Amino acid sequence: MKKQLILIADMEGASGIFESNVEAIYHGSNLWRDMGRQYLTSDVLAVCEAATECGIDEILLYDGHYAGDAEFNVIIEQLPNNVRIFDTPNRCFDWRRIRGQAESNPFGLITVGQHARNGEPWAYFPHTIQTPPIKSLFVNKMHIAEIGQGTLSFCGTKYLANIGCHASHKEAKEISENVTCITVKNKATGWEPSPIETYQIIKSGVMEAIRTIDKRDVISIGEPCDFYMELTEGYYFAPSEVFPWKGNFTETTAKWESPDIEIGLELFNYVRGFIKKKSK
Repeated sequence: MKKQLILIADMEGASGIFESNVEAIYHGSNLWRDMGRQYLTSDVLAVCEAATECGIDEILLYDGHYAGDAEFNVIIEQLPNNVRIFDTPNRCFDWRRIRGQAESNPFGLITVGQHARNGEPWAYFPHTIQTPPIKSLFVNKMHIAEIGQGTLSFCGTKYLANIGCHASHKEAKEISENVTCITVKNKATGWEPSPIETYQIIKSGVMEAIRTIDKRDVISIGEPCDFYMELTEGYYFAPSEVFPWKGNFTETTAKWESPDIEIGLELFNYVRGFIKKKSK
């Protein structure tokens, strides 16, 4: 039976990227092209090397940073032959389509390059999907951001490891208490190593997570799913008079219900379409 690993990547939590070189996460910038892409690719390669040595046959990678632009943040040409890229238009957050391309029962899931949610202390570039305008997003009272969106789309799969900023582990732990947390930078302690220094840390941590998979939890969430979104100051909802789901709006909040997580996340994108910026 093929062992397939799901790898969901972001960039703000990648090794070597700090406030001092923040332009490395700005998609399309010179520093992103010369530094940021290489740093994230280094983290991804560490995961791939560890997974392959542990007998993983195929790695399915979703590169979610700056979703909506076709150009990848990971340098695809540097990836090993057992890595396959999820096919979505312009790398958009199309979670139903992403989930449908994977095996029914993947071996496990790893998140890499992850940042913390909006409002988390001691975090590098914290935000929730897009902040502003989104202040917070909850599903069944669970506060989620990019980590939550990606992992909950793979309910029934074991969450092996979260790799990124130390502050990002809080969200990962709330989703799956026994997930392995691999830190590549920590603002609270001032630990800011280079990707060369973190490569072996990531590799060793991933190998341990895979070898001890029996200690990892299956990702799960109750159904139906109740969603709640709140906007930051300066933004408001301008919904249509009729909307095709169970839910309601106030000026700065939206609530909706869905029979499962996939439909709920699709409605999230629909709800985002009603966000407007207040005029000065």
